[in-house]
Amino acid sequence: MKIKSAIFGLICIKPYTIKSIVKRLPYAPVSIYNAIEEMLNEGKIYKIKTDGETRLDIPKKYMDQKRKDFFIKSLSYGIDPEIFLRENTLLVWNALDTSTTVKKITKKTKLSEKSVRKYLKFFADSELIKFEKKKPLIVAKIHNHPLVPLVTSMVKESDKTERMYSPGSSPFEEIITTPDEIEKILYEKIDDSVAIKKTGFFVKGKPGKISVLESVTSKQILEVIFLDKLMTPEGVEDSCIKILANKKIDFDMLLARAIEKNRINQVGCYLNILGDINKKLVPNEIIKKFHENISQKKYIFLKQEMKYGKSGWEQKYEKIWNVDLYLDIGAIEHGARGI
Repeated sequence: MKIKSAIFGLICIKPYTIKSIVKRLPYAPVSIYNAIEEMLNEGKIYKIKTDGETRLDIPKKYMDQKRKDFFIKSLSYGIDPEIFLRENTLLVWNALDTSTTVKKITKKTKLSEKSVRKYLKFFADSELIKFEKKKPLIVAKIHNHPLVPLVTSMVKESDKTERMYSPGSSPFEEIITTPDEIEKILYEKIDDSVAIKKTGFFVKGKPGKISVLESVTSKQILEVIFLDKLMTPEGVEDSCIKILANKKIDFDMLLARAIEKNRINQVGCYLNILGDINKKLVPNEIIKKFHENISQKKYIFLKQEMKYGKSGWEQKYEKIWNVDLYLDIGAIEHGARGI
């Protein structure tokens, strides 16, 4: 193992003084000092004061902490983390998501066949892949190995997160994304004001936007988020209005998804109501396009509000959109006019 990786691996387990690192690692002291200096300059480690001593520790940023977890887990499974995290090793590893033969991996990575086979042997020896066929050689990742999700979180590109910004005396942005992305955001924003929906977790931080995080199992497009939110009181009175106000929604995609989910009447009705309250939110031509696709089946909109009854204003929209309407118009007007 190279000296920098050895130093990093030791500090991953717990913070150490430079003197202790020199004493414990089997390298020349001058080489350790030089490596530590380089790692400090690169930001891979940093100095902390604890118990009256200066120690070296791993930065608290997302990628640094993921790398720390990966190092410890790799060593626990007898796998050299340094080899795994080399550029070409990761190149072959990522290629395995779409390619399963040596020939295809070689073509995708532009590495020699000899190199590809060498990395495949490393993965096989580490029990990270299995050979499904020998001639031709066909390989597959062992996805339930504990290292696999750690590597994935380190090397995959960030998911695009959907953000809805709401101005006001306490401006906030609502971010709906996957658990992996929320973990990353928490590391990045922990000094800011952050809240996580459905958990009661809220911390105050630097002045500025409050990030409200909502976890979803898989990445969703904005139009699907809108349709899901529309079936909740909070959605019709707040979140859906913010989505429309951000002007990022694709109405053609929303129309297609609404038809697919049998919600065309409810969506069209809602857009019509918002357009009458605030014409900037929904263009008239969009409302007409939804009405052209109206379903003859009558739907209740919104079931959760049925216990509060009706006020009389609903009849106009019920007739146009073939819905049994139960919405709090006062709450919707408040949200729409505040945009």
